[in-house]
Amino acid sequence: MSPRVSVLMAVHDGEPFLHETLRSVAAQSLSDFEFVVVDDASSDATLAILAQAAATDPRLRIIQQDRNLGLTRALNLGLRAATAPYVARIDADDTFLPERLERQLCFLEDNRDHVAVACGHHLVDGSGQILATTREPLDDWQVRWLGGFNPPAPHPTYFFRRLRDDGTANLYDESFRTAQDFDFWSRLALQGRTAVLPEVLVRYRRHAGAITVTKRREQAANCRRTGEANLARRLPAALVEQLQPLLALFAYEAAADRTTIRAAVAGCDAMLAHDLAQAPSAFHRNWVRRTAAGLLADAVLSRGSGLRNPSATAAFLYHARGHLAPLMRAVAGNPGRARKVLRNIGRF
Repeated sequence: MSPRVSVLMAVHDGEPFLHETLRSVAAQSLSDFEFVVVDDASSDATLAILAQAAATDPRLRIIQQDRNLGLTRALNLGLRAATAPYVARIDADDTFLPERLERQLCFLEDNRDHVAVACGHHLVDGSGQILATTREPLDDWQVRWLGGFNPPAPHPTYFFRRLRDDGTANLYDESFRTAQDFDFWSRLALQGRTAVLPEVLVRYRRHAGAITVTKRREQAANCRRTGEANLARRLPAALVEQLQPLLALFAYEAAADRTTIRAAVAGCDAMLAHDLAQAPSAFHRNWVRRTAAGLLADAVLSRGSGLRNPSATAAFLYHARGHLAPLMRAVAGNPGRARKVLRNIGRF
């Protein structure tokens, strides 16, 4: 009989945090799972650690590779080997909280029109210190709106149906070496509804060796590629074209100056006019005003390095003056996000 959930991990030289990760999976309140781990030609003690754990826990299945495939291909290898109807992602430097599998499984079983669900998370550093906590619930409308720019949550929070309606497996697009999670979620969303739970169920680690740090420029380009495809699915082509200055700033591809700021604000305003008319409730209208204001500030002041240039900062305050009140509400509601944005200034 197949397990209820396949936990999926691909790892290359994951020794530093692997013991902690394995313990967190073994300690789940839901015990009916398999743990499919692809060892992607590790050169450290990763394989030995996995073998030791598998000797005492038959739920752990190791797929050993002699040649490094890279994360995307290794994940697909694991997905093809998985047998459960649901898949929960984890990386070798992250950990589950005890009810992670149970809570996300219950959600998808209770909401058959949903194909995937993410969850809240603690962002932790290399020593395990909590840097920030995200616990905002997001429904399908909110997730689709965010999909023009970012994935709704970190990859290790993903929990999804393994098979499509036609019985074929959901797989990653192997043309993405980075940001494969954003593309994967976006294609899942073509099959049905998605959501993010507010419960904090994952500790997501950021450290010097993380892929999102060492390959940030490629990551940003791939995120723009996926985001624009998502925007094209929900917005008129002329509006997507008007958003190009904002998207260039958001992808670290342009510097903030008076011209780019004015154009970015104009594009954001046009998008808001469209989306406010489409929003399903007053709650969603308020949410999209705050979120758009935060995104605009992030693109101009942080990613476009506008805060490093007094004239650019002044131009933002003038042209984006209609966004300042919702921006203040966004900062008050999520100060950790604001601190993260400020830390990102000038990272390229």
